[in-house]
Amino acid sequence: MTDGKGVSLPDIPGSGDELEDYIAALFQASGHFVEKQIVEADPADLLELDIFATDYAPDEVVRRLVEVKGGKWGYTDLFKVVGWMTYLELERGAFFHTRWDDRETAPTRMGPLGLDVVCFDDFSSAPAHFEAQGFGSFVDPGLIGLWRHSYGVERKLVKLILERAKSGSDGAREAKTYYRLINNGTFFARTPEESLAMLYEAYMNHPKLTLGYGLEVDGGTFDPHTPTTPSTSVQAAMRDGEHAVLQACMYFEHRARLSILQAAVDYAIAHPEGPPSLVSEDGKLIVRGLTYHSLPASFQQGMDWLREQPNFRRYATFWQQFLWGWGGFYLEDRKDKEFEWMSSYSGIPAAEIPTALEAFDHFFPVPSGWFVTAGWTDVRMVKMVPPVFQGIGAHHRRGQYGLGGKISALNASSQYTHSDLAKRINGTVEFLLADLKDL
Repeated sequence: MTDGKGVSLPDIPGSGDELEDYIAALFQASGHFVEKQIVEADPADLLELDIFATDYAPDEVVRRLVEVKGGKWGYTDLFKVVGWMTYLELERGAFFHTRWDDRETAPTRMGPLGLDVVCFDDFSSAPAHFEAQGFGSFVDPGLIGLWRHSYGVERKLVKLILERAKSGSDGAREAKTYYRLINNGTFFARTPEESLAMLYEAYMNHPKLTLGYGLEVDGGTFDPHTPTTPSTSVQAAMRDGEHAVLQACMYFEHRARLSILQAAVDYAIAHPEGPPSLVSEDGKLIVRGLTYHSLPASFQQGMDWLREQPNFRRYATFWQQFLWGWGGFYLEDRKDKEFEWMSSYSGIPAAEIPTALEAFDHFFPVPSGWFVTAGWTDVRMVKMVPPVFQGIGAHHRRGQYGLGGKISALNASSQYTHSDLAKRINGTVEFLLADLKDL
C-alpha cells in the first residue's frame, strides 16, 4: 500500500501473526467467510483457534478449522487439531506449516481423519498450491495482499483497545468486553438461534458504543446508552480519520452486525421453510421455537426478506468483503463496473448486488437508511465504517482500475473524489506505520 509513505508486505511472511494473516488471506481471497483468533476460556483450559473458514457457495456449507505453524511441529499438534474438530463436530480441518521436519507421511496418515496437512516451503507457488489442494480458487490473486493489509488494520485496532483498557479507560474496557463476546463467545453457541440471542443481547446493551466512548474522549464520562449527543471526537474520527480508539469501536459495532447477518444466513439454511411454530397441532407450546420468536421484530422481518433472495447464502461473505475489502463504499459514477467486480468475487449476480446491499437496512433499520454520499464526491458509503478501512477500499480501487500508486489518475465525475480517497489512503498508511502509544 503506497501513497507518499508506503506500507510494504514481505513476499515471505514471518512466523506468528504474519503467517496466520497470509493463510487467512488465501481463504478470504478465494471467497470464504473468515473468522480469526477465536478463544474459549473454560476457565481452567484455553482453546485457541487460528482460523475458521466457511464456504457458503456450494449446496452444502463447508466449514473448516485451520491451524497455522511457522516453527517446529509434530504429530501432537496434528492430533490436537483433530481433537478440536471432534469437539466442534467438524469433518474438515487443515494444518499449514512451512517445513516438513521429516514428516512427509503426515498427509497420508491424517487424511482419513479429515485433516489436510499442507507445507508452504515456497511462497512463490503458495496460491497455486492452495488451489491444487482444493481449498478454493482465486478470481484475482492480488486480493491476497489486500486482505493482509486489511488484517493488519484489524489487528492494530484490537491491540489498541486492549492497551487502552489496561490504562483504565471505561470506554476501552467496555469495547474490549464487547469485542471478545462477538468474536469469541457467540462462536461456540450450540445453534444459530443461541448465537443470535447472544449477539442481540450484546447489540442491544451497546447501542451507542462509539458515541459513548467519544464522550469520554471529549473529556466527559463513558455512556453507551447516551441520547444522541454531538461528540467532537466522533465527528473528527469519521470526517478526518482521527481517534483510532473510536474507529475501533466503529469496527466492533459493524462486526456485531456482520455476525448477526452470518447467524441469520445459518438460520435460514437450517430452517429453509421458516422458524418452528410456537404451537403444535394439539395446541401445546413448543419450547424449541421460543428463542427465535423472542428476537426483535426487525430481525424476523429481515429473515422473511432474506429467504426470498435467491443467493442469500452468500450475503454474509459478500458483506465481509464489502466492509473490510471494498471499504464499505462504492463509486456512484462507476457502480455498474464495481458491481460487476463485486459479483465476480462474491458469486452473487451483478443485478442482485444492489439488493444484497440492502441487508443492513432490513436487519438494522435506521432513519434514512445505512448509505450516505460522502460530501461532494462519488463515494456512496455505509455509515460508521472506520476511515482506516475506507483507506483499504481506496487502495483496492487503485488495483482494480490499474492506477499504480496514484489515485489521482482515476477519472472521477466529482472533483473531490480524488482528494477524499487519497486522504483515506494516507490515513490508513499513517495508522499502520504509527506506534500504538502515538495513536
